[in-house]
Amino acid sequence: MRISENMRYRLFQSCINKVGQQVTDIEKKIATQKNINTPSDDPLIFARSVEYDAQLSLGAQFNDNLQRLKTLVGMYDTSLSSIDSQLSTLSQMANGYGTADTSLRQSYVEELKGVIEHLVTVGNTKLGNTYIFGGQQADSAPFRLNNDYSVTYNVSAHGEDANSIYVDESQLGKFGLSGREALYSTSKIAFGSVSNAYQGDIYSNTDSFAYILTAANRTMYVNGAAVNLTAGTYTGNTLAQEIQTRLGADYSVAFDSSTRKFVITNNTAGPVTFNWSNAGATAAGVLGFDAVDSVTGAGETELSDLDTGRKAYMVKIAAGGATTGALASRATYSYSTDGGTTWSAAMSVSTGGADTTTGDIVIDATNNTFYRNGTAVTLASGTYTGAALATEIQTQLGAGYSVGYDASTRKFAITNNTGAVVTLNWSNAGSTAAGVLGFNNADSVVSNGTTDTGDYDAGMFIDGSGVPNATNNRIKIAFGTADTPLTANDSFQVKDLSIFEVLKNFKDAFEAGNSTWVSKNIGYIDAARSSTIKNNAIVAFEGTQAEMLIENNTTKKNRIEEEQSLLTGADTAQLGTEFTVLLNTYQTLLAAFSKMQSISILNYLN
Repeated sequence: MRISENMRYRLFQSCINKVGQQVTDIEKKIATQKNINTPSDDPLIFARSVEYDAQLSLGAQFNDNLQRLKTLVGMYDTSLSSIDSQLSTLSQMANGYGTADTSLRQSYVEELKGVIEHLVTVGNTKLGNTYIFGGQQADSAPFRLNNDYSVTYNVSAHGEDANSIYVDESQLGKFGLSGREALYSTSKIAFGSVSNAYQGDIYSNTDSFAYILTAANRTMYVNGAAVNLTAGTYTGNTLAQEIQTRLGADYSVAFDSSTRKFVITNNTAGPVTFNWSNAGATAAGVLGFDAVDSVTGAGETELSDLDTGRKAYMVKIAAGGATTGALASRATYSYSTDGGTTWSAAMSVSTGGADTTTGDIVIDATNNTFYRNGTAVTLASGTYTGAALATEIQTQLGAGYSVGYDASTRKFAITNNTGAVVTLNWSNAGSTAAGVLGFNNADSVVSNGTTDTGDYDAGMFIDGSGVPNATNNRIKIAFGTADTPLTANDSFQVKDLSIFEVLKNFKDAFEAGNSTWVSKNIGYIDAARSSTIKNNAIVAFEGTQAEMLIENNTTKKNRIEEEQSLLTGADTAQLGTEFTVLLNTYQTLLAAFSKMQSISILNYLN
């Protein structure tokens, strides 16, 4: 066939355009240093490159989070160091208070006011627009200083935990420290009001707070099916173990002692619904869950909504009187678990069995049994002193045992002299005497010649009961035997340690010149400092972990970039050579094209 001038022209023009496009493509590859820039270059490699870009973007976000956390860690370290320094100042003042003159004592009061004001400022520290101790309500100041130098914590129970952030695709990290963690403690303390007329000793087993499950509060629902926990007395960790046992092997359950919350992880293959809204889910309150159903995906966790151990007790003396002697002649007290809204009936104060003249440990049918080698040992009903009850225990155990009672620690000690190993089955559900005798519900294996000593104070619980229950949570309160009489309206509290409250009470004691109160409560300063030191160690660990994760993410970023470069990277030297050749060819074609004979109208029409 005849090739017309018009066709020749168009073919030549198409060739020039193709070479020109090749020049443009190579220019882009040289500029980006990538062989693959668009899906049309290679769809599979381009898709993989996009995945790499997404991973790099996520890694950059994770590192931004970690860098912010590192900044916060530095601020927390400074804040906690300041708290410890101020508590150290308080300790020096308290230890020197007894020998200080009136002028110096007054200066202590003013200095302590400054300490409280300073720590409120520390508690309200901001990073940008974020209050670093605000927890999940970080947009407003968490602490408010009142006119009487008490301090109000303005963060709700639902928002007091620190926020969490993703520090890796599969790792959720804690983002900082809440004000609750920094300036409060999960350790309970027992102290008397500074204004009390009573200057004697008070005792409480404040480290023995327990969770009590009964038929009325032991049920949870999962996927609509009831899960019944075993009734009993638990610590946070043992209750977590019980929950896991009842849920089965597809779940893992832990107790976070720093927040007193339970963490339930779903290890099944699909989502699970925890039916906390079910009217039969009576365990929800004990475990700290709101009455709202929660759908938890495979591998996800269900965390308590509220701190499960916040419970506090207020105690006030209803009628004044002695702490020893016949129960009918002693002072009486009432307690409140709702902040003073409602109060119990009045009952006689207790010495935990330390009164040697008249007993105050009541043994009856509800708390008279414990088990030895699986066999019940039943104590005779009655009201005992500690020493008398030790004698009764020894009598019922029989030959081969000696039992003592230490009035200074209010603890029983059972020594096995039988020549054989003996098991005291405190975990037996029938061991109703365990609580009143001060033994945890864990079996004790006692070798010949060894002693099983009480885990906490003997005597009646704060509600007058001889057994732990959901009201007393295994907490006791007892008074000294050689002290001034109690006076009506004297008040006491068993509650979580608060640094601000410790400071406020010492200020009030300094103002009142109450050196007795000061000397009896110095130990709480050390407890507060220990809590601060522990928090600083936790924060330091978070900082170290953040640095490690930043390093890991940087290593991962370098690896991804290297893999991406190998996959899409261009050989710039080779591209430069190709570019030179194509550019020369392109320029030559353009020159030739400009010299082509013009196409006539006739040839064009042909």
